Amino acid sequence: MTSFAEGKASRLKLLTRLGFWFTLSAGFLLPWTIMLAVDTWVHGVPVVRAWRTFTLHLFAPGYNLFLVGVLTAIPFVVLAILLLLHVGTIDSQKVLIAHRRALGILSAEVVMLVIAGWTHISVLIHPDAQGALAYFYLPLLLLISLPFGYGIGRLLAKALVPRLTS
Repeated sequence: MTSFAEGKASRLKLLTRLGFWFTLSAGFLLPWTIMLAVDTWVHGVPVVRAWRTFTLHLFAPGYNLFLVGVLTAIPFVVLAILLLLHVGTIDSQKVLIAHRRALGILSAEVVMLVIAGWTHISVLIHPDAQGALAYFYLPLLLLISLPFGYGIGRLLAKALVPRLTS
């Protein structure tokens, strides 16, 4: 393997690892970050008091903010594993395929983050008794949106990433 191909392989491995950890952390931290942001910006609660309320309600019955975070993170864990298996195992010589797969995964992640963010914000801004049911339907909705986001990304990649001619 030439030094150029080794450089591309190591860069692809690094980007795969970074994407994996970003996907996991985004999935776990997104709902809790949104909860703190809505408390401070929308409800006008000081940051220290919002943090204290968040930590008190993390495992409290009736709130279970930890469960909300885990339910939201499940589809992102699936996406992170898909990233490792789909992009991380590709040969470094197949640059075009790697770019298309990476753009597909990135598009799926953006679609999932938008849907999860919108759901969390709308439930927190407009609370009602049935609003919490959205947290239980959210993992299913995110898992359904994953292949659609990936397909959109692959179509964009096919249109935007030029085919290499040799």
